[in-house]
Amino acid sequence: MNFLYAALLISFLLVSCSKTTSDRPYLTTQTPLTLVSSNDGEFNQIFQLTEDQTTDWELRTKDSFTVIHLGPDHPPIIKTVYDTVPSSIAGTPTMAMSSDGRYALIVNHSFRLGKMEDLQLPDGPQRNADLTPEMLKEKEMKAQLVNMLSLIDLSTKDFRVVDRVLLEDRAMNVLAHPDGQRFITGGDKNFYIHKIDNGRLVQLSQNPQTQGLGTFWIHPKGNRLITTQRNPGESVTVQWFSIRGNKIEHLSDVKVAAGIPTKLTDDSFILRVSPDGTIALICQRSLGNGIDYSDILIADLTLEKPVINAVVKQVSDGSESFAFHPNGKMAVATALNRDHNCIVVLDIASSPPRLLYTLDAKGMSQGIEFTPEGDKLFVGSPIAGRIEVFDVVGDYELRKNPKFINVGFGHNSLTIGPRYLPAKAESK
Repeated sequence: MNFLYAALLISFLLVSCSKTTSDRPYLTTQTPLTLVSSNDGEFNQIFQLTEDQTTDWELRTKDSFTVIHLGPDHPPIIKTVYDTVPSSIAGTPTMAMSSDGRYALIVNHSFRLGKMEDLQLPDGPQRNADLTPEMLKEKEMKAQLVNMLSLIDLSTKDFRVVDRVLLEDRAMNVLAHPDGQRFITGGDKNFYIHKIDNGRLVQLSQNPQTQGLGTFWIHPKGNRLITTQRNPGESVTVQWFSIRGNKIEHLSDVKVAAGIPTKLTDDSFILRVSPDGTIALICQRSLGNGIDYSDILIADLTLEKPVINAVVKQVSDGSESFAFHPNGKMAVATALNRDHNCIVVLDIASSPPRLLYTLDAKGMSQGIEFTPEGDKLFVGSPIAGRIEVFDVVGDYELRKNPKFINVGFGHNSLTIGPRYLPAKAESK
């Protein structure tokens, strides 16, 4: 009897100790993390219908950003801040966060797509020339058409904007350099490099480029970046740049290799580099057309002059963004349908990479990020105003979690990083 009792006690303890954070009745992560979603009110506005089922062309939805703190032992802590940071959905659906999780950087520009050009903006300053140095220091910033880089201090209770920098040209995205010290912003005429010094953005360099408006991603070694770009009246190109110190210089075009059954189109836009730096995934079309399915192009970055030498055919009706799982085997692409949208799971360990399956997702998905441990995937939808969650099982399987995170309307970009811990907290 004593032996049986002991065995039962050991079994109970083993079961109790084996309970994980997934047993909690709320979303958890293995480590304390912060998600930041920027949200474009203009985009949301064109999908808001009046009683007669026409669009209300007077802009009423506010730009915002949402900060989500996640961890192993508490429900999500969520706060949305309105009218302090302008943001636009046109661009790479990610942004920058400092390596310690204290600061977030969000870029805005004056470029507008399609119907968004018809929105009636509120009275008041809207462009760079309308702003004074005093306005840049105010709490609110409602200007929609400014070319601006905003710095948010995530350590403050109100997630205060502590600095704003006006840019000379239109910038589509900002990314943290792998060195953890610098941040690169890509404009249609210049690349800018900044650092953060005591809560201020300090420009280290301004590097002219002639390839036009586009988006980019930094190689994990920090010495290269790859872009998709286009000048007015010209075709989209993919370009390869060097980063030497604070100088960024053009190296070569990245062309589609002979015999590869795909092509770049004038709607090719978003791309992302794998964490090991071997490939870049490139959207063939970053717009849905309701006519056919587009490809995902794959650039080989192991070559001195990278080339697009593989393709995944007919993935979805337009692709928007990518996330790479830490295992180096799985990547996920978002798509741009409204009512029958999906995310697409790719096997990038096979040669060539291949499509495995698709899963339902809310409309026109934008930002997408895995947790550092790879146990969860977050996908944002501008139409639904939420971040959906997918649980990762094994090397390739995603399962949609019924729980989701509400964010501001018009979600347009997402970034993930560590939860900021002040020095006093770290020393305890």
